[in-house]
Amino acid sequence: MIQDNWQQLAIIAVVGLVAYALVLWIAALVWTYRDIQERTRDHATQAISVLLVLIFNFPGLLLYIVLRPKSTLAEMYDRQLEAEALLHEIQEQSTCAACRRKVEADFIVCPYCRATLRTACDDCGKPLMSSWVLCPFCGTNRVSPVAARPDAAATVPAPVAPARPKPGSTARYTPPAAPPSIDA
Repeated sequence: MIQDNWQQLAIIAVVGLVAYALVLWIAALVWTYRDIQERTRDHATQAISVLLVLIFNFPGLLLYIVLRPKSTLAEMYDRQLEAEALLHEIQEQSTCAACRRKVEADFIVCPYCRATLRTACDDCGKPLMSSWVLCPFCGTNRVSPVAARPDAAATVPAPVAPARPKPGSTARYTPPAAPPSIDA
């Protein structure tokens, strides 16, 4: 009687372990399928990954974990969006036309080379682009510098070069000559 009981308990334990291993194997297949779906759109890679776990069971699962793509499609998309945002931010930042250094959008004069970037509105003082015909901040019509002069039709103003800082002199110090003597 005790021996019959022991055999039945052993059979129940073996059936329980086999069922547990089968459930783990199916769960590993489902997890592999879902995970590879999030990591690639390539159907061949998806099929190979699932077959690897289907055929080799847990060693196949370990091999899949080692060989799977590093990041998910969502993570790659987020990284791409972040890179595009940074690139857009870099491209959006204004530069001086004369020295090509970065300047703020509301600068009127370049702080590096003193080139005129914009002109101030006569009414509100906000910086205006040279191509604008009115101030978008206060609505005042701009008077172009050429039209404001009475002799505007007769003369065309020469383009003004931006003022650049003068480089330092490389000459050496020479003492002044001796003043001429009075007795000579």
